[in-house]
Amino acid sequence: MKPATLAKLAVPALLALGLASCGVDPVTTRTEPTRFLKSTGTDTTQRIQRLPFEHSWRDPKVDITKYKNIVVRPVNTSFLKTDKWEESKSEHIPNKRAYTRRTQALARYWTKSLNKSFSSPICMFYKTTDTGRENTLILEVALTEVRFDRAVSPAAPPPLPAGSVTTVLTGVPVCAFEARVRDAATGKLVSTAADRRGPALSVIASDKKTFTKPNEQICDEWSDQLMKSSNIELFPKVRRSWFSFAD
Repeated sequence: MKPATLAKLAVPALLALGLASCGVDPVTTRTEPTRFLKSTGTDTTQRIQRLPFEHSWRDPKVDITKYKNIVVRPVNTSFLKTDKWEESKSEHIPNKRAYTRRTQALARYWTKSLNKSFSSPICMFYKTTDTGRENTLILEVALTEVRFDRAVSPAAPPPLPAGSVTTVLTGVPVCAFEARVRDAATGKLVSTAADRRGPALSVIASDKKTFTKPNEQICDEWSDQLMKSSNIELFPKVRRSWFSFAD
């Protein structure tokens, strides 16, 4: 059989293996909120339809347009659910300690990503570290669930042309977060958000070693969407076409 023909036959088979291993439920099922969100007293079933998160709420009594500055706190891992860490077990994550180190590294990455997004020229807020500034908000984000992908090579794979799929997954990356926004001067809760997200499955070159985008990309998407969502809440009826969450 020609290599090109073999590659065409291999792709559907590997896709089937990858899809069968991950399923849909782990990506779409909502998880129980942690104390980080429960402590706010917010109805976590609420959702603002124009925003791309499973849960979103804003105090309707707050004049959001008066706020000009925002402080982005480092991403918190204290509320991370670690009871299922073995779902991420792999050559690179052999034990819970390694899993914890990896999640802490992801939190640091996401903190940088959030700071980058809220420093964007299109962000309507001025990002600052000074909580004493007038009309300032504080964004607090907690990483509440992380599952890292576990890419493995199929046993005795036949030789395939460069760029073909040679990897299947035994687990796909999943992340979940909860966020709180407070008035820096009063501590009053202004808004909350939460989401749980898995990857968009796609076939990519074999040198990438995965079907999916990594956890870092999920966090990057959230950084961008949290910033743009803040803009939408500031000006819900102005130039809505600027922002798209379809990407």
